[in-house]
Amino acid sequence: MTLIWFIIWFIANLVGTREPLLFDPVNAWTGTLILAIALDLGAAHATNTSKRRG
Repeated sequence: MTLIWFIIWFIANLVGTREPLLFDPVNAWTGTLILAIALDLGAAHATNTSKRRG
């Protein structure tokens, strides 16, 4: 998920206007990056938990 986000951001940054990743305050690109990382970590945690139970 994070790799897909990076590819989309890279293409958008090359084609459109330059959008820096700002953390203070968080802009839309940084917010979606944080969301992608959270989804990746959540999915990894969910698969590890289900493997221990089975």
